[in-house]
Amino acid sequence: MKAPTQSPLKPRQCIGLPAPRPASLLLAAVLLLSLGTPACRFEAKPRKRLTLALALFPGESSRYRRFLEDFERDRHVEILIVAETYADILYTVRAEAAAGRGVVDVAELDLALLGAARGGMRRLDGLETAQAQALFPPAAWQAARRRGHLYFVPGRLMWQAMIYNRLEVGRPPGTWEELARFARAHPGKVALKAARYDGLVCDLLPFLWGAGGSLRNPYAPGDYTALSFLAQLAPFLNPYSAVFREMPILEAQMRGEVWIHFNWPFAMSYLASKGLAPRFALSAPIPRGPAGRATVLGGGYLGIPKSAPHPRLARAFLRYLLSASAQRRLSRTLGWYGSLAPEAGSTDAALYAGFVAMAPYVRARPTIRNYLPLSERWQDAVRAVLFAGQSPQAALNELGQTTAASQLAPAAGPERAAEAAGDGLPR
Repeated sequence: MKAPTQSPLKPRQCIGLPAPRPASLLLAAVLLLSLGTPACRFEAKPRKRLTLALALFPGESSRYRRFLEDFERDRHVEILIVAETYADILYTVRAEAAAGRGVVDVAELDLALLGAARGGMRRLDGLETAQAQALFPPAAWQAARRRGHLYFVPGRLMWQAMIYNRLEVGRPPGTWEELARFARAHPGKVALKAARYDGLVCDLLPFLWGAGGSLRNPYAPGDYTALSFLAQLAPFLNPYSAVFREMPILEAQMRGEVWIHFNWPFAMSYLASKGLAPRFALSAPIPRGPAGRATVLGGGYLGIPKSAPHPRLARAFLRYLLSASAQRRLSRTLGWYGSLAPEAGSTDAALYAGFVAMAPYVRARPTIRNYLPLSERWQDAVRAVLFAGQSPQAALNELGQTTAASQLAPAAGPERAAEAAGDGLPR
């Protein structure tokens, strides 16, 4: 776990308790609250403090602090940023919920963890105003709701597009057929993020959805179509696809070893910082499949834990974020591409053209409690097809046998499951 920049609590004197390790200050604070021991006395702060647990890199924390200055000044509040991983934030939210008291006011979580965290979060009904809805794709809001109630709001969302070498590729492939033809003509120059991690599923889903398939139903006919297409690509993929993640595949593209891959918006800003975009690299829409285009939603969502000490202030902060002006400043200050398209004719418009084009096709992974085990089974199935020579049908049969009934559409057998195929999202 990454050490927070400052402890959420400032102990004046603690008797008989061991000093916490620097890497676990946030969880140590939760433990102290849960113990309720009179041996510790804490200094009162002259200003109300809002604690944000965010998944930020070290360099991002200082820039995020600059973005927060207006809200701090207007609300006369002190904001503490605790930089943690998504997994550690989820663990902390659960620990605070069990303790019945907490220090975290706003928690950032990856979309894949929303189902697991939802039970410990407050409802946010009323924040989804017409203005807020216009900031993000409909799929982003749908992923934040459960049974008619809002539990999270989009924080800094993103989706994937195709990154290509404009000098070597020329006109980027726009369909599966064109992509397959390019891969055969240029072996090793197309790559996937196919290491065994959830990023593989993010590369899979545009193909799965582009064939009309479903992550939750291995009996959907589109699943076979998608895996069959990937099996056709397999002999021509860059051999390091089996270990590629976001940065290694981007570095391979920078070295000229890869000409086409799929990645998040940070890839374009990183290439631009190295002087490689837009001169050598550009973004383009993900190639269209037999059922259309699709891209996968990623990034962070914000929620208010039930144990938050300042829920009203936390809600005001979320409302502040859900404005076009705040989102523009957030993108500008942190160098993130947000859901608001760059100004026409600008350098950013050229860099992110592929991401802007994919905005109407954004879809979310299922926000279910058991998403991670489901993802791992799909990772194994896809890797078996790509690197072990397993047939798509055999991989899907094995996937169906190992997928729990609760993760499938409510059906008895392949035929009815196929009829109920889908992730519960608009097609």
